[in-house]
Amino acid sequence: MNEREWLVRETDEAVCKKIAEENRLFPLTAKILYNRGLTEKEEISTFLDKDGIPLYDPFLLKDMDKAVARINEAIDKKQRICIYGDYDVDGVTSTVMLYLYLCSRGVECEYFIPERISEGYGLSRPVIEKLAGRIDLIITVDTGVTAVDEADFAKENGIDMVITDHHSCRETLPNAVAVVNPHREDSVYPFRNLAGVGVVFKLLCALEGDTDRILELYSDIIAVGTVADVMPIIDENRRITGIGLNKLAETENMGLLALMRRAGIVKYGKRVKKVTSATVGYVLAPRINAAGRIACASRAVELLLSKNEYEADSIAEELCEINKLRQATEQKIYEQAVEMIERDYKEDRFLVLCYDGWHQGVIGVVASKIAERYSRPCILFSLDGDTAKGSGRSIKGFSLMDALSHCGELLLEYGGHELAAGLSIEGGRIDEFRQRLNEYASPVLKESVSAVPLEIECEVSFADMSEKGIDELLRLEPFGLSNPQPVLLLRNITLHDIVPLSQGKHVRFRVVKNENGRQCSLNAVFFGAEFDSFSYSEGDRCDMVFTADINEFMGARAVQLFVKEMRASEQERKEIALCDEKFRMLASGERYDGCDKDIPDLSEFRSVFRYIRREAGQDGRCISLLSTARTLNREFSLSITLCKLRVILEVLAEQGLISLEYREYRSKAFIKLLPSSNGKINIDESPLLRRVRSGRQG
Repeated sequence: MNEREWLVRETDEAVCKKIAEENRLFPLTAKILYNRGLTEKEEISTFLDKDGIPLYDPFLLKDMDKAVARINEAIDKKQRICIYGDYDVDGVTSTVMLYLYLCSRGVECEYFIPERISEGYGLSRPVIEKLAGRIDLIITVDTGVTAVDEADFAKENGIDMVITDHHSCRETLPNAVAVVNPHREDSVYPFRNLAGVGVVFKLLCALEGDTDRILELYSDIIAVGTVADVMPIIDENRRITGIGLNKLAETENMGLLALMRRAGIVKYGKRVKKVTSATVGYVLAPRINAAGRIACASRAVELLLSKNEYEADSIAEELCEINKLRQATEQKIYEQAVEMIERDYKEDRFLVLCYDGWHQGVIGVVASKIAERYSRPCILFSLDGDTAKGSGRSIKGFSLMDALSHCGELLLEYGGHELAAGLSIEGGRIDEFRQRLNEYASPVLKESVSAVPLEIECEVSFADMSEKGIDELLRLEPFGLSNPQPVLLLRNITLHDIVPLSQGKHVRFRVVKNENGRQCSLNAVFFGAEFDSFSYSEGDRCDMVFTADINEFMGARAVQLFVKEMRASEQERKEIALCDEKFRMLASGERYDGCDKDIPDLSEFRSVFRYIRREAGQDGRCISLLSTARTLNREFSLSITLCKLRVILEVLAEQGLISLEYREYRSKAFIKLLPSSNGKINIDESPLLRRVRSGRQG
């Protein structure tokens, strides 16, 4: 796994100062607004307050008038309507919202969402055939814009179709009564990035003639679908989502409330955690999505339509359990994929993996994780009989669709966009497909694939991290695509009070630094950093990339940092570089001033070996070298320098007692006691140590 470069964005200090003064903002907020391209007072005011963001006339969407006319006709004539949705969160929320509205208008209404594995994405002829004779109108939500043949088939069977969708359109649109999609080539709608649920929202606004009323009724559902589908949270979406998150915090939707109780957001009838876009993206959406990935998305629809508290709680519990199964399934596939890559495909530029029985509902998520880990495009296939169905994810700057088009004749079908795609292939052609993709990718991707850089908004001080400062920064919410939560950098902080969370799955600690003559301290949490493998120790000096929030608990408020990445501080890296140079000289028998203090004796070898046996054992552990040197000196009353520790470790590895793998500029090392080691150290047989000793000063 490649270590990522940290890229700190540059800002114009003069412009940022002007933004801060004109708008009476803290310097940090001004820098973030500058990074968002917001510099003028009026646009900044609109962005922060949100109420000034316009909500556009729904009739600016092509065919909206036709859609409204046909649906009103169905309402007036008491015709039967089927809502045809998709199995993700956007499709589920779109289905729920339209169903609730049509029922409130007295429509005899039903819904259908295909089962992901057996029925696949989008409209299908068999389903339309089943609806023929009892349904007069199909309204699609979050799907249908490519269903040219299916629309014709529906018409042949006496069913009209109104299509609402937000996916990319092909050259030919379906021959439906109306095709409402902001991505139509002939669209004049001012904002193209509505989610599927956003398009349905516009449809309801047009039907009702009262936007405020529709927001009052359904904005919480709209926010969930918009955030979950990773739509840009700018323009219209920013205002809609902001209103929706406020409503979600006090939602009266029994299903959403039950899900929040089961997820720990609501306890004893009171909300105990803030409701933000992150709440939706990381807590609610995965549980709703899990139904469509592992089981049946209709269960998620039933949850959001439920009017019975007991039923809602039962379904919410079921979805949480399904989500746990989804997580376990993803993790198993991920581990299998990593093992396959490390064993067979480590040098490939384009990773193509296939396994019999991988769950089709989650391989796309795993492909995304693999692409991020290895900074390479990735396709995972699930083999079922003679056919393999796959899901691919790419990296920034490499078009997955262009790559698939290059060898499209090998595929049974494929579709998607630059960064994500779905496809199927005959199982016997996968090896040829892998070879062709790697031939295509080799000249396009660099010879040595580097990790996607971590983009950082700005470097901050502890003074920027005041409660008032973070409160102001949170006025930029809701965060999401095109308005991400600010990623910040603190340098040269010291770690204290490192403790495990959630049975060691996460780590919490304090970060401390002397700033302007006083000691500053903040709490930090590193989710996903397992305590047993956390390679930092008390007193380590680090640079840390994080996001900031206000933790509210039992009426108390405090700034809390959520760590994304850490590495040794610049000061420690300089110590490592100096150690590297000293070690090079000692290993070649050269001398330097004070080199005697870096040459270990037998007792120091024994102490270090005992420490490794205790801390790493045969399972191995990643340790911080500077922290380990401090610990050894404290526990064993030694005088271990960083260079001396390096010499000891290299000699132990040379003699076959340990395996040694350096990481992060050699500030850390993964050390494992080898099975053949019996603990006997005959250091006099070490060629390396003889060279080191030959450099001893006389």
